[in-house]
Amino acid sequence: MSGIRYRLKKRLIRLRTYRRKGFGEHSSYAIDLITNVFGAKLHYYAFRDLQHTRELAIKLLKASCKSAAISAGRANYLKEEILNLKRGKDVDRLIFRLMNYYQVKKPVFIGNGLGYTKAYMAKVDSRIKLHCIGDCLKNEEINSKIFNNQLKINNVESIHFNELGGVDFVVISNLASMEDIELFRINYPHFLGRSSILVFQNMNRNPLLLETWKTLKCSPSFDFYLNIHSVGILISMDNTKNKFLESF
Repeated sequence: MSGIRYRLKKRLIRLRTYRRKGFGEHSSYAIDLITNVFGAKLHYYAFRDLQHTRELAIKLLKASCKSAAISAGRANYLKEEILNLKRGKDVDRLIFRLMNYYQVKKPVFIGNGLGYTKAYMAKVDSRIKLHCIGDCLKNEEINSKIFNNQLKINNVESIHFNELGGVDFVVISNLASMEDIELFRINYPHFLGRSSILVFQNMNRNPLLLETWKTLKCSPSFDFYLNIHSVGILISMDNTKNKFLESF
């Protein structure tokens, strides 16, 4: 059992066992989230293809690392991306489940590089446009092979911060630029809709992203936060009357 799945199971047991001992009247909200999102029996037909293509992406990035023309800095960056791919399957599935459960309409991915998480986000509903901030569409050759040719994904496009508004789902990758993370931290109230979900991906591997998480989770703008392994989740629901925070 992977680290994130073990922690999710542990937290679900804890919430159920101690629901009368300190979690308060709003514990049902947390149990609903963990049961219907994290514990749901979701057998999506494309998960097998997404995993197979993940392995192909790892091979392509490894080949790029071996190129004589690549700089040492770029090689280290690609190695970090390969690490994300190797460890990220459960997190990507979690993101898919969140989007599917909350019926997301305006998702945004913030990050650089391949950003394979985009594939899971785009596959939730091909009719919905997934907007991307950063250079996550920069490597045209690899992006075409992975997203267009292998997965037949055509609903991802680049966007700038000044075009954002009414966003209901945001994933911020640990490979996002410092400028993009800081810009989002300062201006997020202008970007988000009345109901929104933020996912901080691999935040323990990016000090600025981790600091942004610590700042935003204390904001009254959000009704609920959950810290699982290296993933942070913030939720603001328009119909939530009282603030409920859950940290593990």
